Amino acid sequence: MRSWKALIAGFLIFCLLPVWPGAPVSADEAGEEWEAEDQAPDSASIAIESNEIEGWPQGPVTESAAAAVLDIDTGTFLYSKNAEATMYPASTTKIMTALLAVENCDLDDDITFSEIVYDLEEGSSHLGIQAGETLNLRDAVYGLMLASANDIANGIAEYMGGSLSGFADLMNARAAELGCVNTHFANPHGLYQDEHYTCARDMALIAAAAYENPVFREIVGTREYTIPETNLTEEERSFLNHQKMMQEGEEFYRDWCTGGKTGYTSQCLNTLVTYGEKDGQRLVSVVFRAEGSEVAYADSTRILEYGFDEFSNVTLDDYHTGRTFYGVMGLGYLGDAAELQSPVWMREPVTDGSVRITLPATASPADLTCRLASRSGAERTFSYEFHGHPVGTASGVFRPVWVPARPVSEGKQAAHVTVTADEEALQRHIQAENLNEVLAQTAEIFRNGYRIFAEYTQGHAMTVLAGGMILIVLLILFIVVLVFRCTSESRIRRRRKLEEQERKRREEEIEQMTTAEIEAELRAVMEQERLRREQEELARAEAERAAEEARIMEEKARETERLIDELEKERQERLAAKKK
Repeated sequence: MRSWKALIAGFLIFCLLPVWPGAPVSADEAGEEWEAEDQAPDSASIAIESNEIEGWPQGPVTESAAAAVLDIDTGTFLYSKNAEATMYPASTTKIMTALLAVENCDLDDDITFSEIVYDLEEGSSHLGIQAGETLNLRDAVYGLMLASANDIANGIAEYMGGSLSGFADLMNARAAELGCVNTHFANPHGLYQDEHYTCARDMALIAAAAYENPVFREIVGTREYTIPETNLTEEERSFLNHQKMMQEGEEFYRDWCTGGKTGYTSQCLNTLVTYGEKDGQRLVSVVFRAEGSEVAYADSTRILEYGFDEFSNVTLDDYHTGRTFYGVMGLGYLGDAAELQSPVWMREPVTDGSVRITLPATASPADLTCRLASRSGAERTFSYEFHGHPVGTASGVFRPVWVPARPVSEGKQAAHVTVTADEEALQRHIQAENLNEVLAQTAEIFRNGYRIFAEYTQGHAMTVLAGGMILIVLLILFIVVLVFRCTSESRIRRRRKLEEQERKRREEEIEQMTTAEIEAELRAVMEQERLRREQEELARAEAERAAEEARIMEEKARETERLIDELEKERQERLAAKKK
């Protein structure tokens, strides 16, 4: 009886496994309404990093595990929550897939799908593409983005990369170009894999780059699309964009929403990327690991409206950086010397055009600071920051203007005055003033150095004495080596000089000699050379004769030793015979 109960219990457990909360469930974009129950209950309490910026508008609380809002035009992150934490993107991955397709392919070409379209989890979203079916590539990208078709994602990946892994390499290379810091793609569709991950910050950068492409922008902003019949399908395929915030009549519809991408798997939960445009601002939001689609839409709406309401884009025409040439170029000085900014004409880079930045609605350009972010030849990139948070960049060749600078110790910003004067006179004036300033700052550095050394010496006399002795010994060794090297080099130079003088003297003698004298001297030299060779031959013959005599003597010695050994052997034999 007990065995039957155990058998029945085991059967019930087996039947319940598919609906058990921890059991794997296949990804299905159409099932994104399903309310997952394994979402961490404290996601709403995760810290919002952007709220820690001084003077930054406080962002709303969101229930998603990670979220970000990025201003597409300035690259400013307006909202960041857990933004660099590792997350699984689900079908928002397809933004990168579509970006690579529109950047690198002619969308008027056709793509013929292989059996790779069947390489999917059962139940995942698809458009029923068959092996051997041919689609226009533009239709394929629409199906990828609007219907979230995983079979099309596989086909595009094989078409571009030769295989899923080859296409993943292209995805990761492009992500690195965009500045992603915590992203690794393993497939083109986003179905769950341990090694397929990103973060809210990186996905926002990818989504912003995609939105800058007009073809992608047109596709992602389409509400409904129809793929005509193909070589293997006689029926048209019609579908709506899954992003409900752009579909009129939906609960979460917003007129400023211009597109986006949904995503869902049981492991990743709901993910959502949303584009919005309002009052000249273009924003993109990312939410990851939301507990249900309603949470994802609500969080996205909340943080995008926060971005539109609390921030504005500011255009700074011919805006000065507010810093001197030395400070911007990273040529600051140590210690108190940094405060020796005497009231002279200083060089300051300004943009030749306009700079667009994002600022809180209550802030002004006076709250900005500027630093040199990078340089390449004459090109410079400056980063504009609001209390240390980047809010925009300016790149290009910067022209100098000349502004009267006040001492930094006064705590006032230099006035921005452009001076026009004769170019040559201005350059002379600039060189003189710059030289005076450098000399003054150098003198102050030496004074500060002497003061610091004197204070250190008072408390560490023995250390300074020992260090001084070591320096003296090293200096003496250096002087000895230097003198030796100089003496050696002097001898070499003197010998080379004598050789050169002898060569010149000999050339002069030859020039003054007649032909007969030259011939006689050549004959004499040849005779000397003949005699030298004869002497060498005689010496060699003598050496050979001596060697031969030595060899003969050695052979005689060996023969003598042999005879002596034989005689001694006979004597021993005779003695032995007598004893017997």
